[in-house]
Amino acid sequence: MATDQPQQLGDKYLLLDRIGTGGMAEVYRCKMTRTMGFEKLIVIKKLLPQFVGDKEVVSQFIAEARLAALLQHENIAYVYDFGEIDGNYFIAMEYLFGKDLQSIMQRAGEMARPLSVGQALFIASKICEGMEYAHALKDLQQRPLHIIHRDLSPHNIFITYDGKVKIIDF
Repeated sequence: MATDQPQQLGDKYLLLDRIGTGGMAEVYRCKMTRTMGFEKLIVIKKLLPQFVGDKEVVSQFIAEARLAALLQHENIAYVYDFGEIDGNYFIAMEYLFGKDLQSIMQRAGEMARPLSVGQALFIASKICEGMEYAHALKDLQQRPLHIIHRDLSPHNIFITYDGKVKIIDF
């Protein structure tokens, strides 16, 4: 898919542009459209085409979607939908207006203006709140899930323009 040409995914998602690519999926800025003019800017994480036929990778992607659907916390990006359309497995998630912590720290370093101790502590405390929630989460049968992020790094911490701290990519 060309990143500059919007492409329809099913009847409610319009993939606007690719904003990232990882090991097994690519991420798109997307417009969700419904009846009577309803529109919402979201993110679609779509399994890369070369993995669609790999049952193990598909299973991992589905497990990620199921887990992410259970995570409902102000410091964790929300998941709205999961599915498969025409062989494309996807997860629809909250679109965050802001920057990842890696980019923020890099820019602060370039400007010789590192984050203050107060800013760093605020961000760390919000990360801890989200992770404590995830670690304590139980499934619908009240069994502990023992969730581990596996890549809790500045690249997967998002700071919104209004100061919210969100953990992404569980």
